[in-house]
Amino acid sequence: MADVAQSFEVGSGASSTARLRHPIAAFFHVFFRASALVVYLILSFFFSDSFVELFISVIILLAFDFWTVKNVTGRLLVGLRWWNKVKDDGSSEWLFEAKQTNTTYWEAVIFWTALIVFPALWILCLFTAILKFSWTWAIIPLAGIALNGSNLVGYVRCKRDARARITAMAGKFIGRQIVSQTLNAGEQT
Repeated sequence: MADVAQSFEVGSGASSTARLRHPIAAFFHVFFRASALVVYLILSFFFSDSFVELFISVIILLAFDFWTVKNVTGRLLVGLRWWNKVKDDGSSEWLFEAKQTNTTYWEAVIFWTALIVFPALWILCLFTAILKFSWTWAIIPLAGIALNGSNLVGYVRCKRDARARITAMAGKFIGRQIVSQTLNAGEQT
């Protein structure tokens, strides 16, 4: 119970004012997201003739970002992990994992801020492409929204699931304590 509970307390394993415990993970958490967006913005406005090169570059950066966030930075920066398992009958099952980490306040802030801000920026890029009637260029922000958004949804669901497990475990613990104290009080009388 303590493992799951502590994984959601910012600064649980280290001083909340401590510097980053995983600076490389924090850097790459933001780097691939920012790089994909910057490449899209610069190349789409200044070199609009090269759609294929831009599309490939941004998709590769988004794929690096998706993999890095899902498999590395989520575990290191906030102690969360999620994956989607497809069953034999074709149905989908979301699986979540929360572990105790030595997370600092700033690692959690970097993780959640980047996780929320970049999908919003891709949505803004999509609206810009739509307003410019650039239907082809709207494909790239859609890919950004899909990949960044799926990580956002996965981690939000993972955090919610872990909090629900904490509440359930706390309820079971309190229930056992009440039963135990009631039985002990009955034996003493």
